Amino acid sequence: MLSKSRYVRGMNCKKSLWLYKHKKEEQKFSEATMAIFKHGTDVGEFAQQYCPNGKMAVLEDYPGYASAERTKKFIEQGVETIYEATFIYDNTLVAVDILHKEKGKWKLYEVKSTNSTKEAHILDVAIQYYVVTGCGVELEDAGVLHFNREYVRRGELEVEKLFKFTGLKEKVLTLQNEIKENIPLLLKTLQGEEPAIEMGLHCEKPYTCDFTDYCRQLLPEEIKEEIRILSSEPEIAEYEVRDYVSIIKYPIGFLDFETINPGIPMFDESRPYQKIPFQYSIHFMNSENDEPKHYQYLAPSCPNTDPRIGLIENMIKDLENSKTIFVYNIAFEKGCINDLIRDFPQYEYDLTVIKEKLVDLIIPFRRKYYRTETMQGSSSLKKVLPALCPELSYSELDIGDGLTAGNEFFGLYFCDKEEIKKKTREDLLKYCHLDTLAMVRIFEVLKQV
Repeated sequence: MLSKSRYVRGMNCKKSLWLYKHKKEEQKFSEATMAIFKHGTDVGEFAQQYCPNGKMAVLEDYPGYASAERTKKFIEQGVETIYEATFIYDNTLVAVDILHKEKGKWKLYEVKSTNSTKEAHILDVAIQYYVVTGCGVELEDAGVLHFNREYVRRGELEVEKLFKFTGLKEKVLTLQNEIKENIPLLLKTLQGEEPAIEMGLHCEKPYTCDFTDYCRQLLPEEIKEEIRILSSEPEIAEYEVRDYVSIIKYPIGFLDFETINPGIPMFDESRPYQKIPFQYSIHFMNSENDEPKHYQYLAPSCPNTDPRIGLIENMIKDLENSKTIFVYNIAFEKGCINDLIRDFPQYEYDLTVIKEKLVDLIIPFRRKYYRTETMQGSSSLKKVLPALCPELSYSELDIGDGLTAGNEFFGLYFCDKEEIKKKTREDLLKYCHLDTLAMVRIFEVLKQV
């Protein structure tokens, strides 16, 4: 039997569909993917408040025949809102996030933890529409319930404003005949041998396939070499590096933010998926030969305390004497500061002064003024640092990247074990400290060119 997710998987790659059934042990998920899954589940449950007081069709069991029977009984009993409404038709099972009857007409809601409707969502809704209507339920509309990017929290969450419904009925209707034709083809795929499909763009779009590692292992060695990013020859454009360094004025601050970006806004004056800075590290040098001083801020992980106010006030104080403020990949920090200015206009002057002093340390590497073999053609800090300063490493840290840092801090809001909180906060400080120390050391290398 197919499901919504199996149908979508099979339409993207029949080999992925076959592997999902026959070699599921080869499935690999990144930490980022697991975080997305967890957040999507949380949002799906929260979105039920958009159509409250419904009945849950899926209890302890996984969506299947039992939940389909419950759904049928709920409809017969006149229940007007059903969560995980389950239907089976044409050897295909779907569980609708929210099935809601309004003014005597049913509407299908597919909940997505995004700020808009994506092209990939249309097929999700289309297969559900095919199965639900095939079971005899007439749908007035079917579409995606997603976050409203314009929503700004002020006080208690307003669920009816936080979410926005985008109807897709006209688009999904055009896919119904295609779905009917594809279902037997996908079922046949499941019953056959492993499809011989070469790796390509479908392995990364619309999502990174969870069987990528398996497929890559099967590639001949010469093809693997072609897929890897080609290492660049060691090369330094000396004049360009010197020109870059010559415009830098002391005192210098080296600044790095860490952020969380919850889909459901946690604080007043915040929006869905807005980047909320909760931590910074600053290394500060008054003069060229000055030993850098270190300043840092890590907000308390209290759900009722907005981390941004304390961060803003301390950052203004720690950077007040700087003439240059180095960041790595300026779009991120500049975007965060612009959001802080918008949301806290009382700090506009001081934050604007900081923003105007920002200089991007990635420029010499992105423009290939300075590159080495070990950077593997990348300008990211995680590639540049070991190439230029091999004595510094993220590998020994328990938190070694920004995504993990954000996830770990976010987890502290729901943690009641003091020893875990203490250890996590120490790990966060070590990680962010290394980010700005890395910038100090990289700039020292550039000065020696």
